[in-house]
Amino acid sequence: MFDTKVLLHTTDGRTCESQVDVRSETHGEVTALFTDALAPNSQAEGENGSIHPDKGVDLLLSPITPIRRFMAVYRKTEYWCAPAFGTSLSEIPDETQALILEHTDGRFTAVLPVVNDTWKCVLRGTPDGGIAARSFAWCSGLYSCRGLTLVYATGNRVAPLMNRLVKTALSLLGSGIRHRVERKYPDIFEYLGWCSWDSMQIRVNEEGIFEKCDEFKAKNIPVKWAIFDDMWAEIHDFYGKSYQDFGEMVNLMHRSAMWNYEADPIRFPQGLAHTIAGVKERGLKVGMWHPTTGYWRGIDPNGPAYQVLKEHLLTLPTGYRVPNFESGHAYLYYKTFHDFFRKAGADFVKIDNQSMTRRYYKGLAPVGQVARAFHDGMEASVGEHFGGVMINCMGMGSEDMWNRTASAVSRTSDDFLPDNKAWFTKHVLQCAFNSVLQGEFYFCDWDMWWTNDGQAKKNSLMRAISGGPIYVSDQLQKSVPEVLAPLALSDGRILRCDRPCVPTSDTLTLDPTTSGKALKLQNMAGEHGIMALLNLDAEEKPVTATLSAEDIDGLPQGDYAVYEHFSRELVILHPGESFDVTLQNGDDYRLYIFAPLRDGFASIGRIDKFISPKTITAVFDKKIQLVEDGPCAFVKDGKLHLSE
Repeated sequence: MFDTKVLLHTTDGRTCESQVDVRSETHGEVTALFTDALAPNSQAEGENGSIHPDKGVDLLLSPITPIRRFMAVYRKTEYWCAPAFGTSLSEIPDETQALILEHTDGRFTAVLPVVNDTWKCVLRGTPDGGIAARSFAWCSGLYSCRGLTLVYATGNRVAPLMNRLVKTALSLLGSGIRHRVERKYPDIFEYLGWCSWDSMQIRVNEEGIFEKCDEFKAKNIPVKWAIFDDMWAEIHDFYGKSYQDFGEMVNLMHRSAMWNYEADPIRFPQGLAHTIAGVKERGLKVGMWHPTTGYWRGIDPNGPAYQVLKEHLLTLPTGYRVPNFESGHAYLYYKTFHDFFRKAGADFVKIDNQSMTRRYYKGLAPVGQVARAFHDGMEASVGEHFGGVMINCMGMGSEDMWNRTASAVSRTSDDFLPDNKAWFTKHVLQCAFNSVLQGEFYFCDWDMWWTNDGQAKKNSLMRAISGGPIYVSDQLQKSVPEVLAPLALSDGRILRCDRPCVPTSDTLTLDPTTSGKALKLQNMAGEHGIMALLNLDAEEKPVTATLSAEDIDGLPQGDYAVYEHFSRELVILHPGESFDVTLQNGDDYRLYIFAPLRDGFASIGRIDKFISPKTITAVFDKKIQLVEDGPCAFVKDGKLHLSE
């Protein structure tokens, strides 16, 4: 697939090929490339002439088969990834963490750079139409670069390729990091939740939290957990400060440090334990949000939190006090917070600001060592206090994805922006395409949202097919029960798909904002296939799609009754058959259930729920048994039968 060449960049400005080699190994359909590079003056003392901490070692890949187009999952900011599309490899953005190449013959090659125990690899395009795989350590004084750099494979479907690549790489690394299928999805996230952030932001308080819980009860909305988000703690930098808009509030947050990890005495006058107890009396469990750094500017050196934590902190040149990344210190740092949360009655945590290795720890130790150490400490504390139940957030750097040992859930997009249609498009692109990579490691969290937002129904559908947790951030007295109803049963248990949702292979390398094609998102629910269609065209022009059972990975070949949720239309598909759909504008969207058709019968389930197959407990003698009674549908002798 590739011709290869290796270049080593030194701190004294040289670029060399001597003493540099690349080794290739074949593991089934997967090819693994190992770099073995030695700086020319490796015997010299000091750091002069060591491998450059940023430029590192370039493994140059020249494709030997023609490429039609690509999709790159790249790190667009410090914390978040996004997809990039193009037809020339020179357009591949730097810090690409997964690359899908579509060949002119319709096959795909997936290229996956890895993070080993020292080095982090990312991809970028080169001006001559090649690919550079750059390995770097964010740390000088290293004279050799050795180990697994990347894996790649070619095949007809993308999702199986990515699955094989990640599993092979994890096996070769021998790091003990689990694939998603080995991680336990937390039971608490099988239920609807709520987060305080977009509701009350940094003004979150006990009175408002109680009011929201009472609203859920009054409206018969079965939310079962709540997250106390930014910022419940005592932040003295807030005192006497005001802000006029969201931007000014964010600036205040980011120049503030944590004074005390006790709850703010003004907004939580009887303490955190009292608030948590009140929420639990109202039937909800509680999660506590906190960033890795205590607060955005770290720990205030003049406050009581610093006195407790100072042995486990580093003081940066900026003056910030942040946790020491070494695993023993990191564990004791997080244990301090988590002891407090657990004693106050909390059930889980959401930990933000995770992709901060480059910002806070660059130059202190190689990136692979740093990331593994502080994630080990963090996950040890979460495992001890909360059974491993956490949401990872702001942590899409590959050094984070490759170094969390056991936690099962991670965010896939920037923060939700209410009443913003442009945001919705960006958000769906991030979540769906980021899940191609992140979904091999974690169940993907598509973030909180509002049920009274202009995009609420589409957001609801996206959460239904996501395969991850579903939680809203509705403001006080603003929750809309009808928007949540299709997502869950009466007890709040969500009707969750079986795996992370990803685009179908035939749409994966197409930019849905310009291609004229609908975005086709696929998942499974038991033996049923699930597909959602969206029109994300930038000009809201009509877009088209061709649908077949073969689009959905893991769906066996056979006959299918294809039921569309909103129109209640039915199409019968035999092997090899397909049908065309046109979506007129951005408010035209579809949800298809692919139900196996056997002896003329297919089960659809409750038609008032998005993931209707999850409402079925058994099918026997061409009859459906439901989890809860409600309007349902089945197909018999080629016709749709409805029971209202």
